[in-house]
Amino acid sequence: MAGLAAAPALLTVAHLLFGANQPAAAAWLTAALGLALLIALATPLRRSLDALGGAAVPAVLFGVVIATALWSLTPWGPGGAQPAWSWAGVAPGSLTIDRSATQLEIVKLLGLACAFGLGALQGVRRDRAQATVEAIVWIGGAYAAISLISFLSGAQVATGDRLTGGFLSANSGGTVFGILTVLGLALFLRAWSRTEGLGATRRMTASAVSIACLSLTAVCLILTASRMALVATLFASGGLLLWTLATRKRDRGAIAVGGGLLIAVAGVLLAGGNDLLWSRLAATESGMDVRGQLFAVHWSAFTASPVFGWGLGSFDAVNLQRMTAETAPQLWSMRATHNVYLQWLEEAGLVGAAPMFLLIGWILVGATLRSGGGRGQTLMIGLICASGVVLIHGLTDFALQVPSIAAFWSFLLGLQYGFGRGSGG
Repeated sequence: MAGLAAAPALLTVAHLLFGANQPAAAAWLTAALGLALLIALATPLRRSLDALGGAAVPAVLFGVVIATALWSLTPWGPGGAQPAWSWAGVAPGSLTIDRSATQLEIVKLLGLACAFGLGALQGVRRDRAQATVEAIVWIGGAYAAISLISFLSGAQVATGDRLTGGFLSANSGGTVFGILTVLGLALFLRAWSRTEGLGATRRMTASAVSIACLSLTAVCLILTASRMALVATLFASGGLLLWTLATRKRDRGAIAVGGGLLIAVAGVLLAGGNDLLWSRLAATESGMDVRGQLFAVHWSAFTASPVFGWGLGSFDAVNLQRMTAETAPQLWSMRATHNVYLQWLEEAGLVGAAPMFLLIGWILVGATLRSGGGRGQTLMIGLICASGVVLIHGLTDFALQVPSIAAFWSFLLGLQYGFGRGSGG
């Protein structure tokens, strides 16, 4: 169990260290993930490689993404090198407008591949997959407690009235707490279902840890006051409850208790004077206006270079180049497009973004098709629904631009890709 918890613990520490959101920190996180994968391959986990033999499709798609990023370091492509290189008097230039940023993004992508590999190895046996999800939820509960204490004591490094969970943005914390809330709900549903017929008291005792973790992460989620993270978690949790109801009708009691617990936590906090969240909900329209202007500027940047894009990691350079006197007040402080899909299109172009989108879709569709039965079915469904938090919140925020969050989701994708593929456990 300690070995299976190592990767989630590493990523949680990275969350608390501002998400490893600086170039040097991101490089160290990548190195740590690579070392963790090498260590895993030196343990009995390497025996799981045979069960992952059908990984040709994701490997090829990921290879195309890396190859496209490497190609962007050359000047050979439609229209040639970006004009900025000739303006700077540099020849022959490259398709990417920022070579160093693109090189760092390639390294970070390799780190994400290591995180995916770790998750896949741990997920091959169902018993290990379930133990890993348990470890994630338990560590997540401890992480939520640390974040809550830091916030309430005023020791939180980030300024403002919103809980951040160690990140520089409360919205990033909202994504992570949303994921943990959905996984905690799945763990509770499984624990409650397993104790059927034992009486309410014994069932509550058996589910106590999952209830505590779920409550802590839900509280932290609400205190981030992240509007879209709340919406994404609501949809993902609702999807988990409905999916479980459709596939396991005998678990209606667990579904009712789990849904009621979330409603109770939210009701207490919202009715208890959480004015910040209400004020942010009232300001939703103005926030949409700012994001609309940001999206318009960067959509035009994508259409100006749609094939290979401007190069991975090029947001800052493109943002500055396309800024005008009218848009400067809104764009000057931005460090991402606040839409992960648009940012991939802008930076990687259609050639690089399409295989990445297909890769993620292939993993999620495959996991959904394999979620029909077997031990740990509820946790498998929980992993799939937790990905919904990332995908929905990614429409309006930049959580996946934070290295620790991207690595965390990559680990979860690997876990659901490998979930139960082996014959053991």
